[in-house]
This record gives sequence, C-alpha cells and structure tokens, in this order.
Amino acid sequence: MNQLSPKNLLSAVVGAVILLEILSLSLTSSHYPWGVLSHPSLGLRIIGWVLICQSGFALMALGVMALIPDKPCPICCRDLKRFIPVYGIPVFCPRCMSMFHQNCFKSKPRCPVCFPQDEGESTNPLDFTRDWT
Repeated sequence: MNQLSPKNLLSAVVGAVILLEILSLSLTSSHYPWGVLSHPSLGLRIIGWVLICQSGFALMALGVMALIPDKPCPICCRDLKRFIPVYGIPVFCPRCMSMFHQNCFKSKPRCPVCFPQDEGESTNPLDFTRDWT
C-alpha cells in the first residue's frame, strides 16, 4: 500500500474532518470542531486532538509531496513520485543534492552523479587486471 499517495493523504484529511464534525454535532451540539476540543470529557478532547493532528500531518505530507520534483531518478530512469512504492522515498545525495529513490541510492556504492563510472570500469580501485583482455 502506498501511504504517500495523494489520494490516501486527501482521504485521511477528509475522513478526520468528517469524523470530527460528526463528533461535534452528536456530542456537543455544535457545528464547530472546537466544541469537541473544549468539551469537559478528557477522552473526547483527546480524540479530537488526535484527529486534528492526523489531518495536520496529512496536510504537511501533501505539501512535501508537492515539493518533490516530477523528474526521473538518475539511476533507474523512472519517475521519482510515481515509483515511490516500488523503489522507496526520494533521498538526496549529500554531496551534489541530486534526488534518487532510496533503494536505488542504496544499491550503488557511490553517487553516480558525483562519481560517474564507465561500463568497463571496476568498482575495486586496486584492480590492476581490468585492462587485460
């Protein structure tokens, strides 16, 4: 399941707001959600704050997803956003600030943008036999 899907994040926000509104209407007879947050019952206040925090975190995640550029990963050449469930969340190379999928970046010994590697080049720096054919 893709937790960072915009559909799932929007449904989390809408579901929390609807549940908060239902609680507000049924238990406090108020149309406003802060009726739940200022209710004398501690359990109801805790549930209200949990729903507010859930919708806040989901809105923050939507904002973060909007900041991720829609460009291909330099390693696997697949889109960064669409392939999050398969290849992992986007991560930055601390040296060149290029974005990669998490699993793609872990699969390489070094950043391919900072350290470009030829097809015939060995990953072992002490391999003196690589030119022998």
